[in-house]
Amino acid sequence: MASIYPPGQDAQSIASLFPHVDLDVIASVVRHELPGAEIYKLDSRRILESTWNIVEMSMDDSTVSLRTAPFAIETYPTLDTLLVPLNAYFSILCVEGLSKGQSAVLPCHFFRYSSHLVKIAAQYEWKAVLSYHLATFARRCKEMRKGDYAGWGRVDMDLMEEFLVPNQKKRPYDARRKQK
Repeated sequence: MASIYPPGQDAQSIASLFPHVDLDVIASVVRHELPGAEIYKLDSRRILESTWNIVEMSMDDSTVSLRTAPFAIETYPTLDTLLVPLNAYFSILCVEGLSKGQSAVLPCHFFRYSSHLVKIAAQYEWKAVLSYHLATFARRCKEMRKGDYAGWGRVDMDLMEEFLVPNQKKRPYDARRKQK
């Protein structure tokens, strides 16, 4: 595939930067239509694993059936399993957005959100953080379809209250408190 410079002029040129990602997936990213639960499709470490988990084949009777898609917590059991494909997602949006005239601060919004995820993952139960992320992701996609990418740089207090506040991690018992 020939590279186009600068990349980002179309999905084909972006695909040259992400050869492990299907063109249809890249197109759904730039249209802001890829569901948050499906960003694993951008992670080169998980592509084959995810495909094998969903497709079940029987060579005896030549049947193919689709299993139900795994729950988000099964697909993203840890922070790194979410951050790696999310960073690829943000990279695609940066290449496409900057080539289409988005502000040069566009990547800063994505960096802020990634940092925010790291911080809240240390404070709250992972399942709650993942639910918060999926709700935030859906909200941001709706905004991006209108051309607004800045939402990635702000914290949604209403979503934090809904998903995170009730699920703060238990702190280990502090023996020093008991001695006082």
